[in-house]
Amino acid sequence: MSLAAIARKDFRETVQSRGMIALVVLFSLLVAAFAYAVRPTGESEQFATELLLSAFVGRFLVTTLVPLVGVVVGYNAVSGERESGSLKLLLSLPHSRADVVLGKVAGRGAALALAVFAGFLLPALVLIAAPVVFNAGAFLGYTVFAAALGVVFVAISVGCSAASSTQRRALIGGVGVYVLFVLLWGPLTGQLVGAVGPVVDALPVSAAQINVFLRVSNPTTAVEALSNAFLAEQLFSGDTVNQQLSAAAMLVFWTLAPPLAGLLKFDADDL
Repeated sequence: MSLAAIARKDFRETVQSRGMIALVVLFSLLVAAFAYAVRPTGESEQFATELLLSAFVGRFLVTTLVPLVGVVVGYNAVSGERESGSLKLLLSLPHSRADVVLGKVAGRGAALALAVFAGFLLPALVLIAAPVVFNAGAFLGYTVFAAALGVVFVAISVGCSAASSTQRRALIGGVGVYVLFVLLWGPLTGQLVGAVGPVVDALPVSAAQINVFLRVSNPTTAVEALSNAFLAEQLFSGDTVNQQLSAAAMLVFWTLAPPLAGLLKFDADDL
């Protein structure tokens, strides 16, 4: 019950914040702008739903903006209360440190997921009512993947927050993870595989298999792999089923491992 109480508290406070309301408005405006860019011409009433999601929303909004928002939502979850002194008061109640960390992951992750759903689905309602052929199922399913990516980065950021004594250190850690996964992962992993080429040749796996593993190890590209398979109606099927299963496993890993690692450091700290 303590974990659930903290999750409810953080969910309510996050949802009611002005920043989260602004986020919903921003998501709605961006999705609406992208939808306008791929609107049907006069010769066709078929709305390019898959193009909207994979080429526009996916490449900019989902894999770039959503992870950044996840970092911002989670970085001060524990470190902020530690600096303000309210964490000692919180722990004086019947809450364990595990309740605090995991409850904040659940509450803030759910709040960001709700913001993503609200921001994505408001333009979808307009498209459903418009006189065009719109694939609502694909749009809704893709929104689930976008929300899942946001939850993963909230979990990573809360883990950084739990392991940090100040908000500044937590923010640096969260932004560092964001830069690694969103901006540097492709170039770094490409250079890594090229540099250890002779070692790879001696392993019982191919360079292509290592590239696939490194690709799905990144939560942003893992979500891309799953969402693209979903849009192609080949989710957990077809030639890439093993890659998709690995991607799903890595998303679970990044949701659980950073908060648990942060909790270990948090448990060892003397407040």
